Amino acid sequence: MSDVSRVCSQCGGKVALDSRFCGNCGYDTTAGLPVVTQRNLPAQIATVALPVAAGLASWAVRAGWKLLRARLEDMAKNPPAVVAQRPAPAARRTVPVQQASERPKRTIRIRSTWAVGDGKGVWRQGAEEHIIEFDE
Repeated sequence: MSDVSRVCSQCGGKVALDSRFCGNCGYDTTAGLPVVTQRNLPAQIATVALPVAAGLASWAVRAGWKLLRARLEDMAKNPPAVVAQRPAPAARRTVPVQQASERPKRTIRIRSTWAVGDGKGVWRQGAEEHIIEFDE
């Protein structure tokens, strides 16, 4: 085992690493060292964390803005398709009357029927009509 020691700054004698005072002259070997009363790590982290968090937040806002702008530009180039809406029930449905001064419209009617059954023999069925109108 090696004998590791330090040198006393007062008399130059050997002092063990774990002893506070010199064995020759009695000098306090820790007197010249800085005193650490608490750890400074949380303060250092807080000093660094705020700029890092602000940088990440600004990056996220910038990326979101670019995605939104790209989406809006894409929607301007390729407008979304017309979504067919379910018509009102037959009792309340009103058919618009085309007047002579109105511009002509193109109408697409889609009729579909459906039936659903389960293992107990309960069946339900129905029909739906979707109307899509375009101005010419």
